[in-house]
Amino acid sequence: MKNNNYIFILLVCFLSFSIKGYSNDLLQKAEKAYDSKNYKEAISNYEKLVSDGYRSYQLYFNLGNAYYRNNELGKAIYYYELARKVDPNDEDVRINLGIASAKTIDKIDSKENFFISAVKTNLLSSFTTNAWAWLSIGSIALASILFFIFVNSSILIVKRISFLLSCVLLLAFVLTYFLGYSALQSKVENKFAIITSKEVKIMNEPTASASSKFSLHEGTKIRVVENNGNWLLIKLDNGNEGWLKVSDVGII
Repeated sequence: MKNNNYIFILLVCFLSFSIKGYSNDLLQKAEKAYDSKNYKEAISNYEKLVSDGYRSYQLYFNLGNAYYRNNELGKAIYYYELARKVDPNDEDVRINLGIASAKTIDKIDSKENFFISAVKTNLLSSFTTNAWAWLSIGSIALASILFFIFVNSSILIVKRISFLLSCVLLLAFVLTYFLGYSALQSKVENKFAIITSKEVKIMNEPTASASSKFSLHEGTKIRVVENNGNWLLIKLDNGNEGWLKVSDVGII
């Protein structure tokens, strides 16, 4: 029985090293192809890693760069968005996403005030939901410690400072809790996607025979309202709705 367990452990280790070696080999091939400006080969190798279940900011970012260099704007923006989802604060992906998004054809006016919408979006996406949770926990923990010092200290200046700081941290807890909850609600309720096809017709109904309402082009960011088999009901910032095929988008 012990020998069987030993063989099993050796087999698991062998498979782990084999898989790691396979992924490293694909990554090296992709990077070499990218450096040689063979972007199609780089995309193929990066996509194999994604299809095999590998997920990382660097993988998404590199794949976005390869698609951008290969003039596939929609897929470039899609993978930049995935990279930003993993690391919301990375400056490189923010810059590249901004450059790519500026080249999209569709310019959609928002019903909501642009400045307010932009501030809200940037604020909620500045940290992950886990980060917001840790900030709120840290704030209330420090506020509790400072309030304990305020209650037990006999030094007047210490009491004043600890009380003031505990009040500030209590407000910080309320703010971070609210922002974290809002970010979580946005993550759960708002599912977004990027148009990856060059041009798609938005239909009245989820059938190929339905009439077309309007067209959208690659790189446009849309809100997913409903999933109906191979079709998605989408909504734009200006309030327009319609149906398109799942194969025409990348869901973030």
